[in-house]
Amino acid sequence: MKRLLAIAALFLLMPLSAHAWWDTDWTGRKKITLDTKAAGITTDAAQVPLLVRLSSANFDFLASKEDGSDLRFMAEDDKTALPFQIERFDNVNNLAFVWVQVPKLQAGNTTQHIWMYYGNTKASAAAAAAVFDAQQFAVYHLNETQGLPQDASGKAMHASTSSATAVPSGLIAGSARLNGDGGVVLNNAALQQAKEITVSAWINAERGEGEVFSFGGLSLSLADAVPVLKMGGTTYKAAEALTLNVWHHVAVTGGAQAVLYVDGKAVANAAGLLVAGNTLRVGAGLVGKIDEVQVSGMARSEAWLAAQVQSQAEAGMLVSQGEEQTTDTSEGPNYFKATLQNLTVDGWVVVGICVVMFIVAIYVMGKKLLLLNSMERTNRTFTEEFGKVTRGLLEMGQDAKAHAGALDGLTTHKADFSSSSLHRIYAVGVAELKSRFPKEADGHHAFPVISNQAINAVRASLDAQLTRERHGLDKGMVLLTIAISGGPFLGLLGTVVGVMITFAAIAAAGDVNVNAIAPGIAAALVATVAGLGVAIPALFGYNYLQTRIKGVGADMNVFVDEFVTKMAENYGG
Repeated sequence: MKRLLAIAALFLLMPLSAHAWWDTDWTGRKKITLDTKAAGITTDAAQVPLLVRLSSANFDFLASKEDGSDLRFMAEDDKTALPFQIERFDNVNNLAFVWVQVPKLQAGNTTQHIWMYYGNTKASAAAAAAVFDAQQFAVYHLNETQGLPQDASGKAMHASTSSATAVPSGLIAGSARLNGDGGVVLNNAALQQAKEITVSAWINAERGEGEVFSFGGLSLSLADAVPVLKMGGTTYKAAEALTLNVWHHVAVTGGAQAVLYVDGKAVANAAGLLVAGNTLRVGAGLVGKIDEVQVSGMARSEAWLAAQVQSQAEAGMLVSQGEEQTTDTSEGPNYFKATLQNLTVDGWVVVGICVVMFIVAIYVMGKKLLLLNSMERTNRTFTEEFGKVTRGLLEMGQDAKAHAGALDGLTTHKADFSSSSLHRIYAVGVAELKSRFPKEADGHHAFPVISNQAINAVRASLDAQLTRERHGLDKGMVLLTIAISGGPFLGLLGTVVGVMITFAAIAAAGDVNVNAIAPGIAAALVATVAGLGVAIPALFGYNYLQTRIKGVGADMNVFVDEFVTKMAENYGG
């Protein structure tokens, strides 16, 4: 029970406590949040290599070694080391690109994170680890200034031939330029055994024509800048063309079927089994720039590819970096924890009651806020419809049937105005009004002439319903007043009792010093803080809700006056 109350008290009092530090030899760290909800990733993805971009805007390069060899990445538990690979670490231009493998990317999550540590001058480079999973055939970062593109996946599946020329700056570090004269070619017998494949790359096309990928019976090309997927002898086009001279991520998966992805979204698919070959061509007919070519021996999921796009794009939404932390600011004694450990039983009782009051107050405020939002919205809509009805009554003359139908028209739309207090008042008024319509021999209503006394009777019914609506709006608000007035007094009671117990214990022990008094007094004050933690938000919420309730009440008063006046105008004697 104490543990449960401690957790609740921690939430209620909102203490500032730092996350444990992995290794104090590293003096700095950053929290890197992986917001899959913002990135639009709706399913989990496993073993995802994510790109972390560092620049002078988000990282102090002077706090790290000049080659970045002191960088370390830890999982969310701050204990598990994550494999990473530095593609480029340029402390002169303050730019770095680091690949980190995340074991599992959780869909629709806004709080998942990893830690990046740095600032250890004695650290040596981390041991090489597999950033790319076993299904990855090849990864070409295209950073080479000369020679053939090299495989960074660890499989040593380097390019066989290449007509690409180096570009110092690309989307991710360096890139390569293609002129439509062959591109990058990979010849490897392992490709022939592939049952599935995924080929992806970032392309910046300058012309809207040319082959992008080709592998066995599977190919991707551009036609008028529109991506065209070919499987066997059948072609499938994307719905939209690529924007020329802009970076786009394109990917093709092959297996039981072929799927084309553009910027992380599936845009076309083709039926048919993959017919593998031992040659993969990339950018054979492409004119423009290309970067980050990846080849996998499996059909990657849309979530996996979306994570690639959202972490690699300059405007990606997946990876965000927090403030830099240092050992000087992140570690220290946890005073709040020590205080709770000295809290007596009576203090826990008071804190527990305050937590219950806080939960009740939050529930009442939330429920009342939703009610008021819905009521105000439907009241506005109903007011507009009521205005149309009353204007129409003036144009109907003395056609009693038309009048009755117009008045009933709004009462039959209960579902549309289920939250409207004005609609409920109106329904009462119409029922009272129609009960005074005289009936003819055929059972139809005759046009009424209603006396002032009858109008007053209708008003009385409207006022009665208005009072009931006000009672409904005020229902539960007393719980907030109890929290506002009772919370501080309960907290004070807990503090007084705690102080009494502390002094009684000191008197019994005969040891009077600050160290003996301070812990007990601090723990006793927790009860007061808990009481104020209940009262303050309840007070703010109560005042805000009362203002809204008064506004709705004023609208109901105005409506009653308007209803009576307009009905008297139409039917008064």
